[in-house]
Amino acid sequence: MASLQNELKFKLLVTLLLVMTGLLLLVDRGVQKLTEDYILTRLQHDAESVISALDIQQQDWQIQPGKVTTIYQRVNSGHYYVVFNDTTELRSRSLWDYTPSLTAIKTGATLIRRSSGLEGQQWLSFSQGISLNNQPATIWIAEDITPLNTEIFYYRLWAMGLLLLTLLILMLVQHRVLTRTFSRLTPLRSMIRELRFGSADFQSLDIPIEIQPLVDEINRLLEQLEKRVARSRNAVGNLAHDLKRPLQSLQSATEQLPEALQKVPQQALQELRYKIERELKRARIVGVSSPGRQTVLDNELPPLVEVLQRLYPSCRISYSAPSNAILPQDRDDILELLGNLLDNACKYAGGHVQLKIESDSNNWEICVSDDGPGIDTELSQSILQRGVRLDESAEGHGLGLAICKDIIDSYGGSLQLQPNTPHGLCVHILLPDQTSLNEADN
Repeated sequence: MASLQNELKFKLLVTLLLVMTGLLLLVDRGVQKLTEDYILTRLQHDAESVISALDIQQQDWQIQPGKVTTIYQRVNSGHYYVVFNDTTELRSRSLWDYTPSLTAIKTGATLIRRSSGLEGQQWLSFSQGISLNNQPATIWIAEDITPLNTEIFYYRLWAMGLLLLTLLILMLVQHRVLTRTFSRLTPLRSMIRELRFGSADFQSLDIPIEIQPLVDEINRLLEQLEKRVARSRNAVGNLAHDLKRPLQSLQSATEQLPEALQKVPQQALQELRYKIERELKRARIVGVSSPGRQTVLDNELPPLVEVLQRLYPSCRISYSAPSNAILPQDRDDILELLGNLLDNACKYAGGHVQLKIESDSNNWEICVSDDGPGIDTELSQSILQRGVRLDESAEGHGLGLAICKDIIDSYGGSLQLQPNTPHGLCVHILLPDQTSLNEADN
């Protein structure tokens, strides 16, 4: 299952990288363009100074002393010029005996280029076509930009270092912001988990407005489900209770029939009476319906045993279960399962019924044993076959086991009827631990 928090972190990191890289490239290009334009402006000014320093007398061209900065007089100074045409060439002393690659251009045109110079220098040159005394010429002026490239290189290193540091700080800030933001959902997650125990109270949470509609919908569905299940159980219980009076009338009417005609109606009435009593006991056992809750044994077993103890005062019921144990199965299903098993055991026990619940890493084991007459091994196998109604195929302990078998099958468990020692019956049930299964799936 993908983590929304990790997905947001990844997408924000990618966004930051793209934005910061774009800004870095833009700033780098801007700095390089500004410095290059500044150098070109200086070269243009120097070119004008050289042109103004020219002394032209017919075919004899000279640079007037003192009118050009002395940096052009130092050898390999990094500043160079050449003024030339087809017949004349004036070179700065800084070039010494080095001959640069020159291109004559027409009057009024300009040419900017980068090239390699003497001793590994990198030159940025500016060439311009001029006319002197109606004589066309080209002035070429260049500057060594190697120191500038070195500074730009270090600037890029500092900029990249600053970018990485900024990204690290932004990632830490982003992690802190996302963690604090998603921490507001932790109480909601805990509250949803507590729904299994029926103790969730969403009204007390500080819910972000973005997920408030989801919480409202959960509350509405839970309330609707609880009411629907409660109405269903109450309706069944009320129907079973209301049928008792018509059954009494039918019983009285049946008793007035001739004895030969009473057998069939008596059997039908007996079956109806049993079904009514079963539904009434289910309603008493489960009590208030709470769908979706898990079974907290410390809270549920004492009231269940107390109810059955009142129904069967002559039978002693004992139970044992791990402290603070919570069965992951639905609370209503487990209470109905245990209630039917204990009801059967109490009905046919000699005086003692024992409930034992244990767990391992994969299963919950439930054993309900009594000291009654028990049943034959062959019968215990046949009544558990698929499609055979236990409460219709056998007397005694078959009563109510059909309901238990349906509940156990719905959770992928198993049910076995075994002889108890020294006599009686032991109903042995295995239910898979759904909590461990869910964690393994996740």
